[in-house]
Amino acid sequence: MSQCDQYEPDFQRECIYVNKVYNECSIIDCPTYRIPIPPTFPLAVNIVDCSITDIAAQGTIISSGEVDITVSFVINVEYDGNGVSQFIQQTAQYRRRGIRLEGAVPGMTIVILPLIRCLTCRAVDGGTVIECDVGIYLIVKAIALVQLEVLGRFCPEPPECEQVSPLGCPEWFELAESGAFWPPFPPQPTRNTR
Repeated sequence: MSQCDQYEPDFQRECIYVNKVYNECSIIDCPTYRIPIPPTFPLAVNIVDCSITDIAAQGTIISSGEVDITVSFVINVEYDGNGVSQFIQQTAQYRRRGIRLEGAVPGMTIVILPLIRCLTCRAVDGGTVIECDVGIYLIVKAIALVQLEVLGRFCPEPPECEQVSPLGCPEWFELAESGAFWPPFPPQPTRNTR
């Protein structure tokens, strides 16, 4: 009996023309970014809030099984400048070169699903600089357009691309490793077929 004949009775075989994921992996990191306070701004006393906006991700297959990624974003910080609220922004980048992604070949497309959060910020160097720890969780996928026969459900969380030794932000790594960020898209509602 072929595998195609082993479907549950409620399912029908469907052919779709869709992007197929040939391989995927996740990247978990927590880099620190430094934001210098311009000389015309008051020095930072303490940090009120921080957020990330304008996320743009790009991936390139540089050779078979090897990918480079770049994620750009804006760090937005509200700080207390000795009793006066101040707002400052800085564009930042996260880059990884030579990520091993078996099955990725030139001609495929790299898709990156980013989850980026500003975790904590602090005033340093006498209030002339703000340092922010940024939580990075990326799903990197090598895809190609194919025709498939499907029976669908959500895929399991992919393995990490490369193990990173956590230097800071242990809570971020614990959340990522617990599966709290997976799936990175909303579940599909079930339909009553009766």
